[in-house]
Amino acid sequence: MSARSAPDALVRAPLAFDPSWIVHRDEHVVVVDKPAGLATIARDAGGAIALVPSLEAHLDRAEPLPVLSRLDRETSGLIAFPLTRPALEVMARASEAGAIAKRYVAAVSLGARARAPSGRMEDHLASHGGVTRVVAPGAGKLAIAHARPLTTRADRALIEIRLETGRTHQIRAQLAHRGAPIAGDTLYGGALAPRVLLAATALSVPHPARGVLAIEREPPAVFARWVEGALSAGEAFRTALEVARSRRAELFADARREPGEATTAFRLFSEAGDGIPGVAIDVYGDHLVVQLHDCPLSEEHLLDALASLGARGIYVKRRPKRAQDLSGRDLLELAPPEPSRGEPADDPVVVREHGVPFLVRLGDGMSSGLFLDQRENRLRVRAWARDRAVLNLFAYTCGFSVAAAAGGARSTLSIDASRHALERGRANLAFAGFGGDAHRFVVDDVFARLARLERAGERFGLVCLDPPTFSTTKRTRWTSGRAWIDLFARALRVLEPGGLLLATSNDRRMSQASFRAYARAGADAAHVALTRLVDRAPPLDFRAGPGQTPLLKGLVVERA
Repeated sequence: MSARSAPDALVRAPLAFDPSWIVHRDEHVVVVDKPAGLATIARDAGGAIALVPSLEAHLDRAEPLPVLSRLDRETSGLIAFPLTRPALEVMARASEAGAIAKRYVAAVSLGARARAPSGRMEDHLASHGGVTRVVAPGAGKLAIAHARPLTTRADRALIEIRLETGRTHQIRAQLAHRGAPIAGDTLYGGALAPRVLLAATALSVPHPARGVLAIEREPPAVFARWVEGALSAGEAFRTALEVARSRRAELFADARREPGEATTAFRLFSEAGDGIPGVAIDVYGDHLVVQLHDCPLSEEHLLDALASLGARGIYVKRRPKRAQDLSGRDLLELAPPEPSRGEPADDPVVVREHGVPFLVRLGDGMSSGLFLDQRENRLRVRAWARDRAVLNLFAYTCGFSVAAAAGGARSTLSIDASRHALERGRANLAFAGFGGDAHRFVVDDVFARLARLERAGERFGLVCLDPPTFSTTKRTRWTSGRAWIDLFARALRVLEPGGLLLATSNDRRMSQASFRAYARAGADAAHVALTRLVDRAPPLDFRAGPGQTPLLKGLVVERA
């Protein structure tokens, strides 16, 4: 096995700053063409993966760069920054007076009765929960913009927008309100596209030496090609991949931390959430794992595009519609044990999450042995586990048990019907340095074992519950849905007062609201009072597509 998950051995990360982004620079002002997917401001004071801090590093500035305007993470285009005190003074006055002229170009989809917006757009906007909506006058802030159609084709259009005001998500909200959401803008109902097709293409700012500095750029070629319906699957994927890498710049940075803090396994590309249905790509240290399901482009073209990322090897998993019907021979053909490109990974190979090591096997069937969408839940378990007895049900390879042990759990009990999975779990805990009698492994039907635990009076301070959507053992046949009520009831009966239960599900048919209702019904059936019931979403790298809800549903339940 290898620890080749070191920070210098990861798949090539996005550049911290690409000098080609600078479209103008003089003594007083620098103008940058920000790529889509990259935040303007860092996520925290010490973060460096955003436009402003990376530009500061590139310019070798000792003082922070003044930020008078910004663009949404998903919007590309022009931003001007003052470099001198005279430039800051004139630009700040113009910004306060609304005298900095900006123009944008957007590619939109048109509803059945919608026409391409044209002329003055005047609305009142209010933001709540990260979403901006048009509201009644007096209930929000005034927003004014002017729209001019450039090209219209059937149900698509390319539109130029000039802003008079600068409200949060203004263009996105105003266009969506008029039945013309921006393509790729899943938050506002936009059609599927390889990125959010909105760009700041023209900028005019006061300049202390020139009077006015005017910069204009053509929108990315993908905008017009999408409107024309001429965008090839390969071109769409390459565009979407580059944006996906920018969206995950923070994760690439986390991967390069010291081993005790690093996260070297995450999702690089999340199907329709990143603009291409049927394609998911995961990073495991210096290897990639590609999962394909009705992929719209050829496998060779996809692998050619991925080769530029510098992975040591690329594994491919071709997912069938009914995985439960696969024979061993089918599995070897659909998920070969050897990489389709490059060198094989060690078996097992070591990856890390927030510094905690896990053993994964990239050539072992459809799953690596670590569900990456549970990364933040494992971090939560680590934070909650100190001095608690932890019960891990449907434990698989015991990822939650490893996290609990890393967090200082008094003991862990991992239960699963698969002896092979639990043996891998035992190896996971031992490799992470958590062996001994405090960590138990039981091969059993979860429902039968829960009944035995309840009769024995054994109680736990933290219960982790992550069943498959369907499963069958010699004793039990489980199907996710209303059966969750009984499962919640059984788990809550062995949860001590004040204890926490983390429940998760990948059931596509079940809504988060239904999941909450089942938890409440389970508590009623167990005659248990709850003091907390909190939704938990998957990590941001597991993006949902247009009109989709996240696949992973999560709940944290606290017993009174």
